[in-house]
Amino acid sequence: MSGCEGGSCSTCGTDDPNRLPPGMLKAYDLNQSTADGILVWTEVVEGPDGPRIDDSGAELIGAARNLTDGRVFAVVFGGTELKSLYGRLFGYGVDTLYHVREKSLERYSPEAYAECIASLMDRIVPAAVLIGATSRGREVAPRIAAKMGLGLTADCTGLRADGRKLIMTRPAFGGNLMADIECTKYPQMATVRPGSFPRPEDSEGQGTVIYWQFCPECIKDVISDEPMEEDGSDIRDAKVLISLGDGIRDRSLIDVAESVARKIGAQVSCSRALVEKGWMPRSRQVGMSGRTVAPEIYLAFGISGAVQHRAGMLRSGKVIAVNNDPDAPIHSFADLSFIADAGDVLRAMDRE
Repeated sequence: MSGCEGGSCSTCGTDDPNRLPPGMLKAYDLNQSTADGILVWTEVVEGPDGPRIDDSGAELIGAARNLTDGRVFAVVFGGTELKSLYGRLFGYGVDTLYHVREKSLERYSPEAYAECIASLMDRIVPAAVLIGATSRGREVAPRIAAKMGLGLTADCTGLRADGRKLIMTRPAFGGNLMADIECTKYPQMATVRPGSFPRPEDSEGQGTVIYWQFCPECIKDVISDEPMEEDGSDIRDAKVLISLGDGIRDRSLIDVAESVARKIGAQVSCSRALVEKGWMPRSRQVGMSGRTVAPEIYLAFGISGAVQHRAGMLRSGKVIAVNNDPDAPIHSFADLSFIADAGDVLRAMDRE
């Protein structure tokens, strides 16, 4: 391209067919370095109105945009129906979108997806690769890391950047402390728990789309695919959460909490202790081994505030704690604390 200011054969007076069309180099900035870039695998899920971008992917694109001054790349798998998502992805912060339109990859295949994303990493050579710690992300990311000979920091709850270096925060030693981890080899890889970052505002943008041609060597046949049935509500969407912990000794208090939740427009969640007792489903669990939530108000009843639980509700707006143990860790970070019996307070709220 030396001597061709516009990337066009018309400006330099040659008929070289290998030159770019007029204005393309300027429009797409194809010579920009990718060394500081971040690649995000964006999962697509089927909604009632067609395909939509999974929340975890949107959150990671927004996080990547804030972590780097370089380019943000994303990769999606699917057919032509995904064209309707382009503007939204660019609005979240994607600069270059790789759309894998191979027919055989329209159905999820962890081995083939890992092989394809690894081929993109060879092409882009980004500083970091981010994948949501969803059920699929937890399948695909380790396969990519093994294929590429890279380290992988799994289940991160926080990310920050120091130049090209990514500092990844995750619970360690059984959740008893939060560790900051750095990789010494590039690209750096991390899976990030859904809900760890805010979802960007929906907006339309513009960027570059590249149709990535990739034919996997082999795809395993899926004999059956049966998603787990849940109660239809997702605690990650709640504006107000009433969360119950090990201090709830009477199972009937769950019904009281549900009654209060209906009256104030809240949902009921819990700590790991109540899931292990079989009192509440795992889909309601907040914490390191549960879900990460970010309600405007988090009402914690009988929750001690151990680091495992705190990792799942760090982004809550206001934390109100009810616990009869004055030394419970939750009192040190709650915005408002009541040293009282959780059952008594719940029953009083229900009456009022």
